[in-house]
Amino acid sequence: MKQTSHEWSKESLFAKAQLYAEVMFENQDSNWQFGLWSAFVLEMLVRAAIANVSPVLLADSKDWNNLLHALDRPTKKQKFVAKSASITELIQRVEDLIDGFTREHSNFCANQVARRNSEVHSGNMPFENLGTASWLPNFFTVSQILANEIGESLESLFGNTVAEQAKEEISAFKDDTANTVNDTINAHKTVWNDKNLEEQEQARKQAETVSLRHYGHRVNCPACNSIALLQGKSAGEAKKEVTDDGIIERQVMRPETFQCVACGLKINGYSKLRAADLGNTYISTSHYDALEYFDVDLDDHIRDMMADDNNEY
Repeated sequence: MKQTSHEWSKESLFAKAQLYAEVMFENQDSNWQFGLWSAFVLEMLVRAAIANVSPVLLADSKDWNNLLHALDRPTKKQKFVAKSASITELIQRVEDLIDGFTREHSNFCANQVARRNSEVHSGNMPFENLGTASWLPNFFTVSQILANEIGESLESLFGNTVAEQAKEEISAFKDDTANTVNDTINAHKTVWNDKNLEEQEQARKQAETVSLRHYGHRVNCPACNSIALLQGKSAGEAKKEVTDDGIIERQVMRPETFQCVACGLKINGYSKLRAADLGNTYISTSHYDALEYFDVDLDDHIRDMMADDNNEY
């Protein structure tokens, strides 16, 4: 990133948010890196939104020389190093400055920053087992609010492909009707509990036999706790790795459908899957023979696949 304006300017801070966003989605298949970089993106967006009002509002008020720095004025203080306000304080300032930025948004940003601080200042790994469904829709929602506030968009921040994904996540997040899926789950749970133990065990064995990992991502059914399958669509570009045994391709997948053979529960749509706590992304891993892989006519998308594994997070 080439520095073209003041380091506390809206332009510089948004450019850095774009850079961090690019790195973030390069690591979409790694939970802890994906989450960690999201916190860096949020901080730059918060700072850019404040700088859009005035860079002076970024300054730590304990030393008035910080105000001079924000105004791009020289200071006579020796060994002076400009200091901005803490990100926690800046999040509070954004809430006061932007009408559409609510306390819920503030709390989300504060929680992501707290996880980031724990990640970089301790031995904890708070993002490692944090499913994307619990934070990604909020992240995109807040990003859209802050980007719009400074005259930017999801497209200018993330690029067209990720922006499309972001809008789908935001739409699903706002879908209040998705909560009706819990009624469906409870209905199937009631029918399941009416079965005797022998019927339940037979159904569970059948479900485990047919729910193979190369057909989808194996999860426990929320109605009967049997092995069931999630199937999804790709989110982002696949990563390829050349090994001695061939080519390994890893693709981040966002769940779209769920089916349990044991109790018959079916759920269609990401918003409903989120409401059912089945919305976390997963990794589909495919293994290819190297000779066959490089002989493929990519224009026709003909690939001779050896095996799929949809059970990596």
